[in-house]
Amino acid sequence: MSKLLRSLGVIGNIRVMVVQTLIGMIGFGALFAVWQPYVLSTGLTVVDIGLIQSVLNLSTTIGLFLWGTLSDRIGRKPVIVISHSLRALSAAALIISPNLIWLLAFAFLTGLSALFQQGNPARSALITESVPQDKRASAYSVLMASSQITSMVTASAGGYVALTMGYQPIFWVAFIGELAGVISLFIWLKETYKPEEKQVKQLKQVIIDTLIPEKKVKELYLILILIGIGYGTGYSIFFGTLVANYGLTPFEIGLCYTAFNLSWGLSAIPLGTLADRIGRRPMLLGSWFFSLITVVGFLLFRSFPAFLFFNITSGLDGSFWVPSWVSLVSERVEQNERSRILGKLDAYNRLMGIPTPYLAGILYTNYGFAAPLLVLLCCNLTYGILLYKIKETKTQQ
Repeated sequence: MSKLLRSLGVIGNIRVMVVQTLIGMIGFGALFAVWQPYVLSTGLTVVDIGLIQSVLNLSTTIGLFLWGTLSDRIGRKPVIVISHSLRALSAAALIISPNLIWLLAFAFLTGLSALFQQGNPARSALITESVPQDKRASAYSVLMASSQITSMVTASAGGYVALTMGYQPIFWVAFIGELAGVISLFIWLKETYKPEEKQVKQLKQVIIDTLIPEKKVKELYLILILIGIGYGTGYSIFFGTLVANYGLTPFEIGLCYTAFNLSWGLSAIPLGTLADRIGRRPMLLGSWFFSLITVVGFLLFRSFPAFLFFNITSGLDGSFWVPSWVSLVSERVEQNERSRILGKLDAYNRLMGIPTPYLAGILYTNYGFAAPLLVLLCCNLTYGILLYKIKETKTQQ
């Protein structure tokens, strides 16, 4: 077993992060699945979910710009510890809710952490710097598998707990688990990047470095902008619309989330290993294929078994995409700008997604369940062309 783990890049920092992920996702895996039904249970509406999601997207954008730049200036570990601390505080805000102000505080804090179903740029950079180049996708996939498999169990359990005991136990487990994870990172995580002393830059240059896209990866920005618009409109209030439109219970939502996480968790490691063998581009095209299958499935079939099945294909979309994308970006840029560019790419993705939950709510209210998904389908077809044209990165064999 030890030899197998080493072959997958589970060494040093990766071991520490696997443990932290398992602890933290016990609560947050359930929270991801139930927070939208929880908002509806307080008497708020699908449009309110859109408002909360928009705040989450806005603060995530701020966090991605901030943590990416800061990580390249002060190192990876401090940023990672601060980010996970913010996620712990976001769970505390839910404990205090259901006042709308505290729900918005939850959205702001969890978004600012850049860890809510999102890769924090400092964390992504540290992962790629903790293993050899030919193990990057494998190591990232192990961490994703740890997260998704834990969420697989806790999502269904969270739906059952919400029905029988209410939402508060879920929020407390999320807070305590995340706090324990923060402590483990502070004690055992090792720094991978010590920035050299930098000259003081003019404000104009700082703004350019932090906010303006780099020309050398312009096609990557365009892909993520389209994904931000499409996925944000199609999926940001998706679980809420399943509750409001089709009467799914928190337990059934939990089962859908379990199917998604089971699919991602079981496929993550073999697909990450495959990405290190055959390259990044074929895997990204595989992600696009399953994304297309998923949105078409949601448009054509409207039963609970169909929702369950197409959450499986959605999980494959993610397991094909994430390790290969992070590896491809890391291999195209220098170490001293890696975290900043990873953060900026995701920030532009989120920036485009800021108005999409509200847009999705309006489209749903006026045109029905299919309208937000049709926006996703159009964006999906467009960014697929860009993915086909993308150039492969070279990995060490």
